[in-house]
Amino acid sequence: MSSTSGYSGPKVKSDILVEFSSQGDRLFLSGFTPEQEQAVLNTSERLEISSGTVTGENSGAAPWVAAARFEAAVRKELGEMFLPLPAAENWTVQSKDRPRRSRLYAPGNKPRFIEKAAAAGADGIILDLEDSVAPDRKDEARILVAYALANIDFGDTEVMVRINQGDRAADDLNWIVPQPVQHILLPKVELSDDVAAIRDMIETVMELCGRNAFPWLMPILESPRGILNALSIADSVPEMAALTLGLQDLTAVRKVPKVLQQEALLFWQQERQDFNPLIPSMRMLRTKRDCREASKKPKPLDLSAKAAFILHRSNLLKVVSCPRKLKSTRPER
Repeated sequence: MSSTSGYSGPKVKSDILVEFSSQGDRLFLSGFTPEQEQAVLNTSERLEISSGTVTGENSGAAPWVAAARFEAAVRKELGEMFLPLPAAENWTVQSKDRPRRSRLYAPGNKPRFIEKAAAAGADGIILDLEDSVAPDRKDEARILVAYALANIDFGDTEVMVRINQGDRAADDLNWIVPQPVQHILLPKVELSDDVAAIRDMIETVMELCGRNAFPWLMPILESPRGILNALSIADSVPEMAALTLGLQDLTAVRKVPKVLQQEALLFWQQERQDFNPLIPSMRMLRTKRDCREASKKPKPLDLSAKAAFILHRSNLLKVVSCPRKLKSTRPER
């Protein structure tokens, strides 16, 4: 019997397919570069794996990727009897009010996208463990994300992780909270209690690993119920940094044009001048003049023009974000 983790093939980049079998009286490695092999050996020593066969089909993976794939394969083969990665030595979080003008989503199980996003210089990078990861790849994705947090220098980019719901949320937090994550995104939040429950989980993990800097929380509102409870969600915990919308799910559920949802959120922001919601999937209109010009030529469901008009009238944001021009069809699930 053997287990695998990772990907390989002619179209795969920055990854490696690692196969582990526990059979054998010593540890035998093949298919790795010297740097990858050393990383795998370091991980085997931490996991106290002294026997077995480990093979790699390399597609240009960094050493930390090889180590993450090896650990995931070992856990598939032998079970979850091992402790997660050692905790980081230093934890810092950026200012609550720092600019979050651009956020890049990177699938949590695709090291190539993680590395490219880290080098892009965006305000934030979101390592996604939820929708972009197949259900049977969740375990290896959270291991890869933990290794990425521990090994990549993200510079001034705010590092965020979008976790899963339910029992998977607890597993995600056990892996990522001990690492230098700065911001945690909570999907499909509908009640303030949803946020409070996650906060309690994070606090428990922090006490176990010795972390002293609480990561910021950003709930994602993806249902009408979440929108209706936005105020109570925003006030639910002191570590709340922002709210954001899951526009794709929200429009699919209610068949509501996205611009109307944004208008509602901007109206809500007028009531809460101290709290800035983040509106995703946008292109930038950098000045008020850009907004005026865009609003002079409105078209049916031209979201850029309508959102520009709303933002110009509300005079709420110094840097104005508007969605890309979309067709006038309403999404359906």
